[in-house]
Amino acid sequence: MNPLYPMVRKEAIEDLMAARGVFFLLIATLVMSAFSVLLVSNTELSLLDNAEAVYMMAGIIVALGSLVSVVRGSDGYAGERERETLEPLLIAPITGRQIAVAKLSGILFSWLFLYVLAIPYLWAVGSTGQNLLPSLEYLFITGSFMVVILGGLSLALSAKMRSSRGALSLSLTILLLTGSPVVLGASLRQSAVGRLLDLINPMAGALNTLDSVIIDSQGFSFQVLRLSILIVYSLLVTWALRAATKRIEP
Repeated sequence: MNPLYPMVRKEAIEDLMAARGVFFLLIATLVMSAFSVLLVSNTELSLLDNAEAVYMMAGIIVALGSLVSVVRGSDGYAGERERETLEPLLIAPITGRQIAVAKLSGILFSWLFLYVLAIPYLWAVGSTGQNLLPSLEYLFITGSFMVVILGGLSLALSAKMRSSRGALSLSLTILLLTGSPVVLGASLRQSAVGRLLDLINPMAGALNTLDSVIIDSQGFSFQVLRLSILIVYSLLVTWALRAATKRIEP
């Protein structure tokens, strides 16, 4: 049997079996529940166009998925070092590249589980409107890219750092920087600098894709450039992760 398969299975179910994974999923569920109740019951928010409500909910889900990927990725190698479980893993009949693939697969599995949990909440706020099915499709696509980008980058940092706290702090800083479109707001993003940031920022690309699909009802041809940029970022991060895990020190 290929030793990669047991490793992928271990990483996929490890977070769901651990108290930390259950805690994160519980928090994510509470956050989605709170926002969906606000969007449905709050007088001012309930007056939003249905597409706006779905877009807001989709953005929250992408942010939650990104946060989970950063936390898991930061713990991927540095946490193993601190728990003194990395050295036995390195002497097992599995390559550093396969370990990285398994850990990134585990992060993607956590995102898939979160996405499945999020479907009823999106349905609750958007079942009476338009573009619900395209929003589910593009939410999965853009969310998966963001998880690969941020989770892979966090894993690469974790492979080179001795402390999981240090890796987490740096990864959260990067997450906050990618979240700059939310901080800047719509008006500042219309400037030349704002448009440039929107172009090169993967989180902005994901949110703008969701905006285009859900609110403006635009088709795939309008999303090609943004999705291409997300693909390029994913390939660059995958290359960086491969380089960072080529030689791992226990």
